[in-house]
Amino acid sequence: MDRWQAIERARKALKLPKQVTRSQIRDAYRERCRQLHPDVNDGTDTAEEMNLVNASYTLLMDYADEYTLLLEPNESGMTDEEWWMHKFGQDPVWHTSEEE
Repeated sequence: MDRWQAIERARKALKLPKQVTRSQIRDAYRERCRQLHPDVNDGTDTAEEMNLVNASYTLLMDYADEYTLLLEPNESGMTDEEWWMHKFGQDPVWHTSEEE
C-alpha cells in the first residue's frame, strides 16, 4: 500500500472528511477510542480495530506535522524573506532603511 492509500485508509478509520485540522484529528481519535472502549462494547473484541485507530492517528498526525507552516518569522533561524517564501511562496517587496 502506498502512502496516499494509507492516509486515505487512516482518514476513513477515524471517520474524517478530506480536509481537517490537527485538532479535528485529535478529537476524532478520542471519539473513536470512546466508541471502541471495552466498557461500551461488552463481549466484543475491538482490539484489532483499536490498533487500526491508533496507527491511523499516528500516521495522520505525522503527516500533518510535515505540512505545518511557521507562524512567525525567524523561527528556526529563518530570515524574514525566507519565512515569507515558506508561507506565501512568492517574493515580497522589501524596503530597508538604505533604500529610503
